[in-house]
Amino acid sequence: MDELKKALALVKAESPLTLNITNQVTIGDCANALLAIGAAPVMSNDPDDARDLAALASATVLNIGTVGPAQLEVLLAAGRGARASGRPVVLDPVGAGATATRRTAAESLLREVRPDIIRGNLSEIKALAGLEGVQRGVDSATGGDLPAVAALAGELAGRLSAVVAVTGPTDVLATGGQTWFISGGSPLLTRLTGTGCLLSAMVGAYAGVTGADPALAAVGALAHLALAGQRAAESLDQAPLLGTFKARLFDHLALVSPEDLARCGLAEQK
Repeated sequence: MDELKKALALVKAESPLTLNITNQVTIGDCANALLAIGAAPVMSNDPDDARDLAALASATVLNIGTVGPAQLEVLLAAGRGARASGRPVVLDPVGAGATATRRTAAESLLREVRPDIIRGNLSEIKALAGLEGVQRGVDSATGGDLPAVAALAGELAGRLSAVVAVTGPTDVLATGGQTWFISGGSPLLTRLTGTGCLLSAMVGAYAGVTGADPALAAVGALAHLALAGQRAAESLDQAPLLGTFKARLFDHLALVSPEDLARCGLAEQK
């Protein structure tokens, strides 16, 4: 797709400054993933600093993976700063249904920041939609056919006026009027901590260059990680070498070209 080619070319040419208020587990991986694709990462853990950085950044990513009262204050400050400056905001509601603390944080960010893009696994998106279910930390839910996932994502997208991306064996993205399915990737991605977090960071980088098209940003980032994960897994001499896979994943994040993304055929619109 020419649109995906253009989006990645802009990321590499413009190196969008992408603010990540993310969790303590994956902060380094998020920064390195952004550097690998050509973006510029910046992080913060101070409310005033985060607010000011959000006004400077091309996009802001809010991740509740290790949220508490102090970090929620930083997340809200960054989100408000981005909103005041008209910058796109990505929400990663890590483990949103697991505890009252996480539910409260997600609800506060949805209400006060109104993110442009929400990226989560099926359990997290179900939690945001208010559906009952059991969630084990940040694990993806099992089950659920693609039409049902697409319907859920579309309903939530329409309700929140946001792009909703549900990641899994096949990623589903909905805008309330359009639906995308992104294939590819590798099961090994689920065996590394934080691949969802670095994907959300990548969505932020793409959002920083796609202007008024947040759906294109999400599709571009999802297809980019899927292609890099697929190539990294295929490059292994024997499986599953998780340490080698992680290193090669970052290699292939950097190696994916705009032309690769345009012709990969992993993104399908329905």
